[in-house]
Amino acid sequence: MKSIEQTEQEIIEEFEQFPDIDSKYSHLFKLGNDLPEMNPSLKNEDTLVKGCQSKLWFQLSQDDGKLHLHVDSDSMVIKGIGALFVRLVEGRQAEEIGNLSLDFIDRLNVWKLASDRNNGLLAMIDHLHKQAEALSEEH
Repeated sequence: MKSIEQTEQEIIEEFEQFPDIDSKYSHLFKLGNDLPEMNPSLKNEDTLVKGCQSKLWFQLSQDDGKLHLHVDSDSMVIKGIGALFVRLVEGRQAEEIGNLSLDFIDRLNVWKLASDRNNGLLAMIDHLHKQAEALSEEH
């Protein structure tokens, strides 16, 4: 499996193909729309990311030591960014999640889209770190 850093670089290169903010924004919408639907029973206070302007749910689970991330949001931009985190997290071990940061989102040049959501993006990372840490302690 590729490292988180390698996957981040792939995502950055993917977004570099789009010539302007509008096309990057459309791509985020598509990524969010392509996510599997999150089971409504998983949308609860434990999975709700606090600190986001929008409602965002991250549910991290583990099966045979491999992480699985389910994401949903009432904001298509945030759901699209959540889809990027799914690509970064899916199939990894909980210990690897400590390497996640927001640096790569800055490099996507979509930050202008979500500059007012800085606290929400930081809350996403913090929520993932805490869930991964809890899963790591269980095993």
